[in-house]
Amino acid sequence: MGMTLRQLEFLIGIADLGSISACAEYFGVTQPAVTNQILQLEEELSAPLLIRGVRGATLTESGKKAVLQARTVLQEVKRIPVSIEEARNAIAGKIILGVSPLSPVSIHHFPRIYRPFHRAFPEIRIEVLENEALHLADQVRKSQVDLALTPLPLFTTKVQFEPLWSEELVVISSPDENLGDPVPMVSLRDSDFVFMKPGYSVNLTVARLAQHAGFVPRIVSEATSIHALLGFVAAGIGIAIVPMDTVSLEAKAGLIHVARLVPKAHRRLAMVFRDREEISPAVEVFMHYIRCYSEEVPHDRTHLMVDGSR
Repeated sequence: MGMTLRQLEFLIGIADLGSISACAEYFGVTQPAVTNQILQLEEELSAPLLIRGVRGATLTESGKKAVLQARTVLQEVKRIPVSIEEARNAIAGKIILGVSPLSPVSIHHFPRIYRPFHRAFPEIRIEVLENEALHLADQVRKSQVDLALTPLPLFTTKVQFEPLWSEELVVISSPDENLGDPVPMVSLRDSDFVFMKPGYSVNLTVARLAQHAGFVPRIVSEATSIHALLGFVAAGIGIAIVPMDTVSLEAKAGLIHVARLVPKAHRRLAMVFRDREEISPAVEVFMHYIRCYSEEVPHDRTHLMVDGSR
């Protein structure tokens, strides 16, 4: 079938991160998926690219040459113009963007993406539809939304996705309950937790963080919205773990106490879309702006990336 951009991305990821497992975690896929793609690439090139060991993976001489050229290829792909100048006045329509009510995308990231986009394409109208993260990818598949920004991993394989920026997860508590800063996750073993209602994958995130620390979170209340969750936490009913940008305003107002986790935990967002032939010109150009924004957001690959969040 020939080599693919995804295979080149995985090869570069292994080169940068030092192991197949770290690459899989970074891209929000399984280790066998990465291994299979690299094996296909090695078969296509008729040369071994990796030396696999107990401490990770190192590049062969062929692998090093492949990575150098792969970086050039991906850089050239990113430079492919979207024909903005010629198509700007011709592209119009409506885009339905799916996001989670718990995500900071709507208030923190979306304005920074949409402001320059709207100046360039005033005839394209964006409608933001909020829904639980576990349902967003399925809504893309069913054409109920044109595009979605949702955490990895996805819970369907029938859509396309591109990894974007990552964001840090923090512990929030009432102002009267100072947990310290930073807070070891293991120290929260005996704490009461406020969860979101079923359907929000942040519940899976918190459960997996707790599992890493050797305990099961004690859930004392479930919230139906981020505002309700913040209210429960501010009232001292329990603590919660959420994306930092989601609660920055409430923290500045002194309504809640925010503390970083030890070890730090991040979740990776992704842009979810349908097959290329189903993407309208308006959606395609908006995706370009999202990619450009993501490249400007600082990435930190050194911290724990947790599967599922929001």
